[in-house]
Amino acid sequence: MKLKDKKIEILAVQSVINENGYAVETLEPICPPVWAYFRHLSGREYHAANAEHMQEEVLFSINWRNDITTAHVIRYNGVLWNITRVDTFEGYKGDISLYCKKI
Repeated sequence: MKLKDKKIEILAVQSVINENGYAVETLEPICPPVWAYFRHLSGREYHAANAEHMQEEVLFSINWRNDITTAHVIRYNGVLWNITRVDTFEGYKGDISLYCKKI
């Protein structure tokens, strides 16, 4: 059993009309913060266009939810993570593993 001792927020991109009448995309929580297990999977640095970049991949494991997709974003410790894969582990309704890359 993995210890779920980290609080994360699951966010969805929503389009809101600002005071000038323009559509602005914002990140809004889809639920209250949830407890998660957190683990670094990999990290690598690469050079592109004469600049150094860092790419990190992590895993968040949370209790079962059927409303999470790769369109959502996770915020953990002020850092935003794109969900790249949702793994339901053979369809059992125990935990969901969310594989993410740093934005």
